[in-house]
Formats: sequence, C-alpha cells, structure tokens
Amino acid sequence: MPKEKNSADINFNKRFYSLKAIKMASREFKDLADFSVVDGKGYIKVLLRNIDPEMAGAVEQEFCNYVLGLMK
Repeated sequence: MPKEKNSADINFNKRFYSLKAIKMASREFKDLADFSVVDGKGYIKVLLRNIDPEMAGAVEQEFCNYVLGLMK
C-alpha cells in the first residue's frame, strides 16, 4: 500500500487568487491540516503540514477547489 504524504506546498498566483480567499479557506480546513500562508512575490505559498491521514489523498485538491470557489 503506498504511503500517504502528510505535507504539501501549494503556490497560488496573485494575479488569479486573493490572499483573503486563501486565508479564509485555510481557516475552514484547519481541522484537516496545519496551514501556513506566506505572501511572496507574485505568489502566495500555502504550506500544509500534519495532514489528517484519513484525508491525505484529497486535502490538497479539495483545498484548491475551495479557494477557487471563493474567488467568485
């Protein structure tokens, strides 16, 4: 059985995503992983650590989808 990863790094392009939406999504997903948001040059980096093992395969993609949904 493949080992599930318990961390991920996601880069969001500032031209398409807002810091506000990313922070809001991080708060909503706080029970599934530890989130750190870094406001960089051109990108907002989100570091996910200690991802819930039961959700390890889905948290990263679901988080990205949630952020996208907040961008309306």
